[in-house]
Amino acid sequence: MAKIKRLLRCHRCGMVLQSEDPTKDGYIPASVIEREAEAPHVLYCQKCFDQMKVVNESALDLSVDEDVLKILDDAVATDARIIWVINLFTFSGILPQPVVEKVKKLKVAVVGTKADLFPTKDNETTINHFKEYLESVFAEVGISPVAIRIVGKNDSYESGDFVRFANRIREGHDLYMVGAIGSGKTVLMNRALVGFENKSQWKITREIYPGTDDRVLSIPLSNSSFIYELPGLSLKFSVLSKVEKEVQNLITPKKAVKITTRKINKGNVLALGSLASFELRDGEATTFKIYTAEGVENKEIAEPKFNAFLQENRIKRSLRPVSEYLKDFSDYDLFEYTMDNDGTYRDIAIEGLGWVSLIAKGQTIRVLVPHNCGVKETKARIY
Repeated sequence: MAKIKRLLRCHRCGMVLQSEDPTKDGYIPASVIEREAEAPHVLYCQKCFDQMKVVNESALDLSVDEDVLKILDDAVATDARIIWVINLFTFSGILPQPVVEKVKKLKVAVVGTKADLFPTKDNETTINHFKEYLESVFAEVGISPVAIRIVGKNDSYESGDFVRFANRIREGHDLYMVGAIGSGKTVLMNRALVGFENKSQWKITREIYPGTDDRVLSIPLSNSSFIYELPGLSLKFSVLSKVEKEVQNLITPKKAVKITTRKINKGNVLALGSLASFELRDGEATTFKIYTAEGVENKEIAEPKFNAFLQENRIKRSLRPVSEYLKDFSDYDLFEYTMDNDGTYRDIAIEGLGWVSLIAKGQTIRVLVPHNCGVKETKARIY
């Protein structure tokens, strides 16, 4: 009677796996095959594994529109002041290095927006936490903000309040406002213009900035100084740029975020739809506070079943959101964090999607995100 043997295939390229000849397709070390016999895992041939490793270890594309950098050159040349606007929800804590290198030579004020998206029992305490978080993020890149302000769309400050804030920090200099697309720059400027009294000889304009192709809003603050709103910085390393419009709508909060809490045991994975996951590789069971939009569902899954879940969920969509752009492992990056053991609250944030907050106790946490998306571990922004 003939003998039958189950052949294993590479989960990515489909080649039959073999351990005899490293020069031929489908090669995989015999030790990896042995681990499969002990506990089923998704297997990749050495060639595919190496390719995915290159993808995982590639640096984020933090490049910035050259025209924006040209405008910031003018800011540096005139010793202008900078207002950097941060969307507190979508921000992961990663700042584009080319912009940092320009503006760190200047005085920088920071405005954190979207504060209304966070539930709070003590507004003053929450605002102080946000300020401490932003101060620590900017300190990492060598910027010490001269002022930090936290705002939300429900704030009842007068229309002229932002102009007074701008006048206070600029000290007679021009002001340049920078921030990512969707950071809230335009909302701030529109609110500033309500009831704005232009006492200068110049008009408010939105024109092509000299020497560039970028259209810039300029508001005269006096006869000799202006505030310039620069075009939004690219979202190229945000989840928002990696998924289709319907998924963008699901991961963008429309109301205050309802915090979800899950206690994850060692060896299990916290899945956020099919977009991202947090696996507790080592350490004691950990409580994760999950800050995502209402359209992002989460679930705890045993690690051995997780890869199969991702494939199945693309079809059944039992846990949303699901993006058609994320089809296999090569569409994701994988990072591993070893937390400090200091008992402090820490965030692991994914640009554009949200974050989880936890108490650092020396855990090892593996984070799966769409390829080339920003992910960063920072001081907790709210706790």
